Amino acid sequence: MSHTVDRFVKPGFRSAAPYNAEHHDFAWQHRQLARLMSNECPIPPSEGVRAAVRAAFDIGHLYPYSGKDLVAALAQYNSVPEESIVLGNGSTEVLDVLVRLLVGPGDETVIASPTYAFFESQTRINGGVARSVPLTPSWELDVDAMLAAITDRSTIIFLCSPNNPTGKGWSTTQLIRLLDTGIPVVVDQAYLECGYAESFAPLVASHRNLVIARTMSKGFGLAALRVGYLIGDPELIDIVQRVRIPFSISLMGIWGCLQALNEPHELERRREFISSEADRLHDAMQQMEGVESFPSDGNFVLADISKSGRSVTDVADALLREDILIRAMGAHGLKGSHVRVTVGTAEQNDRYLKLLEGLLSPVRQDV
Repeated sequence: MSHTVDRFVKPGFRSAAPYNAEHHDFAWQHRQLARLMSNECPIPPSEGVRAAVRAAFDIGHLYPYSGKDLVAALAQYNSVPEESIVLGNGSTEVLDVLVRLLVGPGDETVIASPTYAFFESQTRINGGVARSVPLTPSWELDVDAMLAAITDRSTIIFLCSPNNPTGKGWSTTQLIRLLDTGIPVVVDQAYLECGYAESFAPLVASHRNLVIARTMSKGFGLAALRVGYLIGDPELIDIVQRVRIPFSISLMGIWGCLQALNEPHELERRREFISSEADRLHDAMQQMEGVESFPSDGNFVLADISKSGRSVTDVADALLREDILIRAMGAHGLKGSHVRVTVGTAEQNDRYLKLLEGLLSPVRQDV
């Protein structure tokens, strides 16, 4: 007789919606596409980083070590003690561990939205309740509403700065008001190296309930290496370190990231390019009829095309036929109105803008 084990699965996991990776899979199956949909860096790794990864792969038959040298380099980069940093297989791993530590059945998280959907999905998977607090109509953080949403079951306040998908970064003043509640405040700063938003790393020393998630995927352009990290109070970081999977970071990831941190001029070159191109995309879309674009400190730009007379789906499909992938923002609660475009190469950005303007231009009747 065959027995199933699904009845032993804990509540919350059975109904969990999986992350939709179809757009990634589709892009890998169609390599000719301009990938302006996943907030990747348009600049490939430097030759120095490639050489470091190749050297690591040459001894790929060995298990990696724990990456204490990378922890030390990241501590220096962020001006925090080494004890305040824990590595992860992308920031998603350490964020997953953190939510499992802090959220259980009936607990609540307060989430400024629209934002990174991972916050809500991980809350629900662990049996928690996600309390979504809308940003203001101008995409500002509504601190008063966030404070009002807090209950005695609140265990995390989630922020993303710069925020995905709106592109705005929050201020120290706003953050401190939330930290003063004493509730753990988790801030995803994945896009910090893409522009000139404010780093909150200096606040960790004086605010033990602040946890910052960072990644090497965005501004550093090392998404395929899957390396992220948390910055937080050493006692909490120690617990995360105990719970996370050992050897979750490859030797290629450790050595590649070490080399990238040793190339500050290369990082600034990337930051300047991404920031200037994001500004150019925003300025150009803002001039198009029926489009409201929003300035961004990330490597993407959000635009509301609802007044153009074209549907988000029609525009995305038309661009796909021209080998350009962008993201409709339905999954972020902006269904049918907004699109997000990732900064690509200058040539990709030029082509996207030209095609978008043509798609949104009023149909001209021949006389």
